[in-house]
Amino acid sequence: MLKHPFSSLLIATLLLMATSAQAQDVKSVIRPDEVPSSLNVLETPPAERSARFVYDQYRYYWGRAMRDTPRGAQALEDCDCSAAGDARAFSPAFGVTIDKESTPELFKLVSILQDASGWYGTTEAKEYYKRTRPFVYFNDGTCKPSDEEELSKNGSYPSGHTAGGFAVALVLAEINPDNQDTILRRGIAFGESRVICGYHWQSDVDAGYLIAAGVVARLHASEAFQKQLAAAKQEFAELKRQGKVKVVKVER
Repeated sequence: MLKHPFSSLLIATLLLMATSAQAQDVKSVIRPDEVPSSLNVLETPPAERSARFVYDQYRYYWGRAMRDTPRGAQALEDCDCSAAGDARAFSPAFGVTIDKESTPELFKLVSILQDASGWYGTTEAKEYYKRTRPFVYFNDGTCKPSDEEELSKNGSYPSGHTAGGFAVALVLAEINPDNQDTILRRGIAFGESRVICGYHWQSDVDAGYLIAAGVVARLHASEAFQKQLAAAKQEFAELKRQGKVKVVKVER
Protein backbone atom coordinates (compact mmCIF):
# COMPACT_ATOMS: atom_id res chain seq x y z
CA MET A 1 0.00 0.00 0.00
CA LEU A 2 1.31 3.45 -0.87
CA LYS A 3 2.06 5.66 2.08
CA HIS A 4 0.79 9.23 1.93
CA PRO A 5 1.45 10.73 5.36
CA PHE A 6 0.16 14.19 6.21
CA SER A 7 2.59 16.70 4.75
CA SER A 8 4.00 19.31 7.08
CA LEU A 9 2.29 21.96 4.93
CA LEU A 10 -1.12 20.32 5.30
CA ILE A 11 -0.68 19.95 9.06
CA ALA A 12 0.39 23.58 9.33
CA THR A 13 -2.64 24.67 7.29
CA LEU A 14 -5.02 22.69 9.48
CA LEU A 15 -3.51 24.07 12.65
CA LEU A 16 -3.58 27.62 11.29
CA MET A 17 -7.28 27.22 10.52
CA ALA A 18 -7.98 25.93 14.03
CA THR A 19 -8.69 29.26 15.67
CA SER A 20 -12.22 28.80 16.98
CA ALA A 21 -13.04 27.57 20.48
CA GLN A 22 -14.44 24.42 18.92
CA ALA A 23 -11.22 23.76 17.02
CA GLN A 24 -9.24 24.34 20.18
CA ASP A 25 -11.20 21.47 21.76
CA VAL A 26 -9.99 18.95 19.20
CA LYS A 27 -6.42 20.28 19.26
CA SER A 28 -6.34 19.58 22.98
CA VAL A 29 -6.83 15.83 22.49
CA ILE A 30 -5.21 14.85 19.16
CA ARG A 31 -3.10 16.17 16.27
CA PRO A 32 -4.07 15.84 12.60
CA ASP A 33 -1.18 13.47 11.91
CA GLU A 34 -2.27 11.11 14.70
CA VAL A 35 -5.58 10.05 13.16
CA PRO A 36 -5.72 7.22 10.60
CA SER A 37 -4.74 8.32 7.10
CA SER A 38 -7.87 8.45 4.96
CA LEU A 39 -5.65 8.17 1.89
CA ASN A 40 -4.04 4.95 3.13
CA VAL A 41 -7.16 3.39 4.65
CA LEU A 42 -9.78 4.00 1.96
CA GLU A 43 -9.95 2.46 -1.49
CA THR A 44 -10.04 4.82 -4.44
CA PRO A 45 -13.44 6.36 -5.26
CA PRO A 46 -15.45 4.59 -7.98
CA ALA A 47 -14.35 5.19 -11.55
CA GLU A 48 -16.89 6.28 -14.13
CA ARG A 49 -18.60 3.38 -15.94
CA SER A 50 -17.83 1.07 -13.00
CA ALA A 51 -20.62 -0.85 -11.27
CA ARG A 52 -19.97 1.13 -8.10
CA PHE A 53 -20.46 4.41 -9.94
CA VAL A 54 -23.69 3.16 -11.49
CA TYR A 55 -24.92 2.54 -7.94
CA ASP A 56 -23.78 6.03 -6.93
CA GLN A 57 -25.89 7.47 -9.73
CA TYR A 58 -28.89 5.35 -8.78
CA ARG A 59 -28.65 6.61 -5.21
CA TYR A 60 -28.34 10.20 -6.41
CA TYR A 61 -31.63 9.93 -8.29
CA TRP A 62 -33.25 8.25 -5.28
CA GLY A 63 -32.10 11.09 -3.06
CA ARG A 64 -33.22 13.71 -5.56
CA ALA A 65 -36.74 12.26 -5.41
CA MET A 66 -36.79 12.47 -1.61
CA ARG A 67 -36.22 16.21 -1.34
CA ASP A 68 -39.88 17.24 -1.36
CA THR A 69 -40.80 14.79 1.40
CA PRO A 70 -40.50 14.96 5.22
CA ARG A 71 -37.26 13.01 4.87
CA GLY A 72 -35.97 15.74 2.59
CA ALA A 73 -36.84 18.35 5.20
CA GLN A 74 -34.76 16.43 7.72
CA ALA A 75 -31.89 16.27 5.25
CA LEU A 76 -31.98 20.05 4.95
CA GLU A 77 -31.80 20.39 8.75
CA ASP A 78 -28.86 17.98 8.74
CA CYS A 79 -26.89 20.39 6.52
CA ASP A 80 -25.85 22.35 9.63
CA CYS A 81 -22.22 21.30 10.04
CA SER A 82 -21.57 23.09 13.35
CA ALA A 83 -21.14 21.31 16.67
CA ALA A 84 -24.47 22.80 17.71
CA GLY A 85 -26.04 21.32 14.58
CA ASP A 86 -24.71 17.84 15.34
CA ALA A 87 -25.80 18.12 18.97
CA ARG A 88 -29.28 19.17 17.91
CA ALA A 89 -29.52 16.37 15.33
CA PHE A 90 -28.62 13.62 17.80
CA SER A 91 -30.38 14.88 20.93
CA PRO A 92 -33.77 13.19 20.21
CA ALA A 93 -32.15 9.79 19.64
CA PHE A 94 -29.84 10.26 22.62
CA GLY A 95 -32.81 10.91 24.88
CA VAL A 96 -31.72 14.23 26.34
CA THR A 97 -30.91 17.66 24.89
CA ILE A 98 -27.23 18.23 24.22
CA ASP A 99 -26.19 21.88 24.15
CA LYS A 100 -23.41 24.13 25.36
CA GLU A 101 -25.37 25.49 28.32
CA SER A 102 -27.12 22.50 29.90
CA THR A 103 -24.69 19.69 29.00
CA PRO A 104 -21.28 21.35 28.49
CA GLU A 105 -19.22 18.16 28.78
CA LEU A 106 -21.33 16.27 26.26
CA PHE A 107 -21.30 19.27 23.95
CA LYS A 108 -17.51 19.55 24.12
CA LEU A 109 -17.25 15.84 23.34
CA VAL A 110 -19.47 16.30 20.27
CA SER A 111 -17.29 19.16 19.00
CA ILE A 112 -14.13 17.06 19.43
CA LEU A 113 -15.61 14.10 17.60
CA GLN A 114 -16.96 16.24 14.79
CA ASP A 115 -13.63 17.94 14.10
CA ALA A 116 -11.36 14.93 14.66
CA SER A 117 -13.34 12.71 12.30
CA GLY A 118 -15.01 15.08 9.87
CA TRP A 119 -12.06 17.43 9.51
CA TYR A 120 -8.78 15.76 10.46
CA GLY A 121 -9.99 12.33 9.38
CA THR A 122 -11.06 13.16 5.82
CA THR A 123 -8.94 16.08 4.60
CA GLU A 124 -6.06 14.04 3.22
CA ALA A 125 -8.14 11.94 0.81
CA LYS A 126 -10.33 14.92 -0.10
CA GLU A 127 -7.28 16.92 -1.12
CA TYR A 128 -5.74 14.02 -3.03
CA TYR A 129 -8.73 12.80 -5.05
CA LYS A 130 -10.59 16.10 -5.46
CA ARG A 131 -13.66 14.13 -6.50
CA THR A 132 -16.43 16.11 -8.20
CA ARG A 133 -19.58 16.40 -6.11
CA PRO A 134 -22.79 15.01 -7.61
CA PHE A 135 -24.61 18.33 -7.84
CA VAL A 136 -21.68 19.66 -9.88
CA TYR A 137 -21.45 16.50 -12.00
CA PHE A 138 -25.15 16.70 -12.89
CA ASN A 139 -25.23 20.53 -13.01
CA ASP A 140 -28.15 20.33 -10.62
CA GLY A 141 -29.38 22.08 -7.50
CA THR A 142 -29.19 20.94 -3.88
CA CYS A 143 -31.18 21.15 -0.66
CA LYS A 144 -29.31 24.29 0.34
CA PRO A 145 -28.17 26.50 -2.54
CA SER A 146 -26.29 28.88 -0.23
CA ASP A 147 -23.67 26.15 0.38
CA GLU A 148 -23.13 25.23 -3.26
CA GLU A 149 -20.43 27.72 -4.22
CA GLU A 150 -18.18 26.83 -1.29
CA LEU A 151 -18.68 23.07 -1.49
CA SER A 152 -18.15 22.94 -5.25
CA LYS A 153 -14.54 23.92 -4.63
CA ASN A 154 -13.56 21.00 -2.41
CA GLY A 155 -13.49 17.24 -2.79
CA SER A 156 -16.49 15.00 -2.37
CA TYR A 157 -14.66 11.83 -1.22
CA PRO A 158 -14.95 10.95 1.60
CA SER A 159 -17.86 12.81 3.21
CA GLY A 160 -16.55 14.81 6.15
CA HIS A 161 -20.06 15.68 7.26
CA THR A 162 -20.89 11.98 7.46
CA ALA A 163 -17.65 11.11 9.24
CA GLY A 164 -18.18 13.75 11.90
CA GLY A 165 -21.79 12.78 12.49
CA PHE A 166 -21.19 9.05 12.60
CA ALA A 167 -18.28 9.52 15.02
CA VAL A 168 -20.72 11.37 17.29
CA ALA A 169 -23.22 8.52 16.92
CA LEU A 170 -20.65 5.85 17.82
CA VAL A 171 -19.58 7.54 21.03
CA LEU A 172 -23.08 8.63 22.11
CA ALA A 173 -24.14 4.99 21.69
CA GLU A 174 -21.28 4.03 24.01
CA ILE A 175 -22.43 6.55 26.61
CA ASN A 176 -26.11 5.59 26.40
CA PRO A 177 -26.38 1.91 25.38
CA ASP A 178 -30.10 1.89 26.19
CA ASN A 179 -30.61 4.01 23.07
CA GLN A 180 -27.77 2.58 21.01
CA ASP A 181 -29.91 1.29 18.13
CA THR A 182 -31.73 4.61 17.75
CA ILE A 183 -28.52 6.63 17.96
CA LEU A 184 -26.70 4.49 15.39
CA ARG A 185 -29.67 4.52 13.04
CA ARG A 186 -29.70 8.31 13.30
CA GLY A 187 -26.00 8.31 12.48
CA ILE A 188 -26.62 6.32 9.32
CA ALA A 189 -29.49 8.62 8.33
CA PHE A 190 -27.30 11.66 9.00
CA GLY A 191 -24.91 10.46 6.30
CA GLU A 192 -27.76 9.49 4.01
CA SER A 193 -28.96 13.09 4.18
CA ARG A 194 -25.88 14.11 2.21
CA VAL A 195 -27.01 11.89 -0.66
CA ILE A 196 -30.53 13.35 -0.52
CA CYS A 197 -29.17 16.88 -0.67
CA GLY A 198 -26.91 16.06 -3.62
CA TYR A 199 -23.70 17.04 -1.88
CA HIS A 200 -22.22 13.54 -1.78
CA TRP A 201 -22.25 10.26 -3.64
CA GLN A 202 -23.26 7.16 -1.68
CA SER A 203 -19.66 5.89 -1.85
CA ASP A 204 -18.50 9.17 -0.24
CA VAL A 205 -20.92 8.55 2.61
CA ASP A 206 -19.94 4.90 3.04
CA ALA A 207 -16.30 5.96 3.24
CA GLY A 208 -17.27 8.54 5.86
CA TYR A 209 -18.69 5.81 8.09
CA LEU A 210 -15.39 3.91 7.85
CA ILE A 211 -13.28 6.94 8.67
CA ALA A 212 -15.48 7.69 11.68
CA ALA A 213 -14.89 4.20 13.06
CA GLY A 214 -11.14 4.49 12.59
CA VAL A 215 -10.86 7.92 14.18
CA VAL A 216 -13.01 6.96 17.17
CA ALA A 217 -10.82 3.91 17.74
CA ARG A 218 -7.72 6.13 17.67
CA LEU A 219 -9.27 8.72 19.98
CA HIS A 220 -9.77 6.03 22.62
CA ALA A 221 -5.98 5.74 22.79
CA SER A 222 -5.71 9.43 23.73
CA GLU A 223 -5.57 10.09 27.48
CA ALA A 224 -7.00 13.56 26.95
CA PHE A 225 -9.94 12.11 25.04
CA GLN A 226 -10.49 9.46 27.70
CA LYS A 227 -10.64 12.23 30.29
CA GLN A 228 -13.23 14.18 28.29
CA LEU A 229 -15.24 11.02 27.65
CA ALA A 230 -15.26 10.25 31.37
CA ALA A 231 -16.51 13.76 32.13
CA ALA A 232 -19.30 13.37 29.57
CA LYS A 233 -20.26 9.98 30.98
CA GLN A 234 -20.40 11.42 34.48
CA GLU A 235 -22.60 14.28 33.27
CA PHE A 236 -24.90 11.80 31.55
CA ALA A 237 -25.05 9.55 34.61
CA GLU A 238 -26.27 12.48 36.70
CA LEU A 239 -28.96 13.31 34.16
CA LYS A 240 -30.05 9.69 34.18
CA ARG A 241 -30.12 9.64 37.97
CA GLN A 242 -32.42 12.66 37.86
CA GLY A 243 -34.76 10.85 35.48
CA LYS A 244 -34.14 13.28 32.62
CA VAL A 245 -33.10 10.71 30.00
CA LYS A 246 -35.73 9.18 27.71
CA VAL A 247 -35.51 5.68 26.31
CA VAL A 248 -36.04 6.02 22.56
CA LYS A 249 -36.88 3.09 20.30
CA VAL A 250 -36.17 2.85 16.58
CA GLU A 251 -39.23 3.79 14.53
CA ARG A 252 -39.96 1.41 11.67
